[in-house]
Amino acid sequence: MSELTGDILVKIVSLLPVKEAAATSILSKRWRFIWTFTKNLNFDAEQTLTDLLNLPNPQDYDRLIIHERLKYIHGVNSVITQLSKNNMFGGIDRFRIKFDLCGRFSSDIDNWIEFAMKNRVQILELELFELNSGRFMVGSNCYGLSKKHFDPVALKSLKVLHLTSVNISGKVVEWLLSNCPLLESLQVVDSLKLTKLRILGAPLKHLEIRGCINIKNVEICDAQNLVSLYYLCFGYDQFLLRNVPKLISVGFKGEHLGGTFTLLSSCLSQLQILHLDLIQLQKHLRNPIYPMLRNLKQLKLTVFASENLNLLLSRITSLLNVSPCLQRLELMISLKGYYDEMCEFLIEPTNCPLKEVEILGYSGTPNHDQLITYFAENLVALQKIVVNPSTFQYYHLAFKPNKDIETIKKEEKVRDHAMQHIKGKIPTTIEFVCL
Repeated sequence: MSELTGDILVKIVSLLPVKEAAATSILSKRWRFIWTFTKNLNFDAEQTLTDLLNLPNPQDYDRLIIHERLKYIHGVNSVITQLSKNNMFGGIDRFRIKFDLCGRFSSDIDNWIEFAMKNRVQILELELFELNSGRFMVGSNCYGLSKKHFDPVALKSLKVLHLTSVNISGKVVEWLLSNCPLLESLQVVDSLKLTKLRILGAPLKHLEIRGCINIKNVEICDAQNLVSLYYLCFGYDQFLLRNVPKLISVGFKGEHLGGTFTLLSSCLSQLQILHLDLIQLQKHLRNPIYPMLRNLKQLKLTVFASENLNLLLSRITSLLNVSPCLQRLELMISLKGYYDEMCEFLIEPTNCPLKEVEILGYSGTPNHDQLITYFAENLVALQKIVVNPSTFQYYHLAFKPNKDIETIKKEEKVRDHAMQHIKGKIPTTIEFVCL
């Protein structure tokens, strides 16, 4: 380490969250101020929240989080004060806040954003989670962003803006897009104030809108650089997508596949990655007809439903039949409401060149086993099957609590079942993996 230049040491320290970066100051005199040159201000306190979420009594979270919030705010303020005093400090690559904070702490959050803007931040991430007894909430007391928080001159440097549990209106989003010529990635998660979104000719490459329960109107037109779009919100009155020539990756939430494909009709032929979050499968319809997905290589299906598994299989095979280039299928399934046995109607084999299938939420029930057997017997190009018994959480969780002993034992039992009763039924030409 003694032979490394100061620039290299700064780059090493910049890879660490701020707390760990500051701790390097005690290593030696040379290291004392190295951390103050970091351009990565990552105030990620996920471990603290995870520890609180794993307390036996959920009410303890509400009691202890009061002190932890004050401690977190003090820590961020101390670092900013130290860096502001250092005349050598200038420019921020990344400024990230991740903690359970809400609108009551607007004054401090305002100051943090002002500091980031003053230093021409390139990546700004505000992940503010409102938790009640450790459970995620989308509340009206979320922190709010408006035009007053941003300096139009400083916005010229902004490349990434990610907001979680931050209220922001569609008009402010439009204003930001018109004043951020370098903005490539925009993510808005769980904003109650976002009701209408218009993206017209913006430079964005990546757009994600998720969990914004009040959004009703979306218009995305002439986004010449847009590569990925993830719209995972419940419902809409109007959704318009037009002239997005580079769009190859899409995630969408909808009740009806037919309606979803109609909304995405302008870009279906160019898609390579598609994630469909199906709230509820349509009523029984055997072998539905879908448009061709000629360039699709990866398909991900999130399913939360109470129909028979054979209905799901019918949907899957219909999608496979219109995807002549598909290489990978990922299923994230919550099947608690499914019958244990499949209905008695024949699902026809498919010639889809699918090479890999992964199933998250595998429970070892007969319908799951039959699903795996179907894939092994009917997908002629299949090379690998991966099953993961971890419970799939359909609803958004800010932080994942540790698994209790009962859950760990249950998952281990499912793994034993898969290896003892399913692996032997899979042809040796197909690799079988149980995570």
